[in-house]
Amino acid sequence: MPRIKEVEYWSFMDALQKASDTGRKIEPLDKSPWREYLKTHRMSEPMMEQFAKSRFMDFKKVIILEDEDWGGFYMYSEDDEGALKWDP
Repeated sequence: MPRIKEVEYWSFMDALQKASDTGRKIEPLDKSPWREYLKTHRMSEPMMEQFAKSRFMDFKKVIILEDEDWGGFYMYSEDDEGALKWDP
């Protein structure tokens, strides 16, 4: 059963920057790759959103690809300095 866990925000932001710099980041605007990743990995965006809404005032969504430590589906809030990861 999957779970949603909190991750250390500043380490996550470093990993996100590296993923962005190396082209290993998918955002919701990248509709086809976004849907394909979630479907392939059997991840529920609505479930993750409900959990994020209970933790953050506002949040962003992102997928980090091909990273041994940080690869996965995240929701994070810059204002609340928090990040959540879908942990399959």
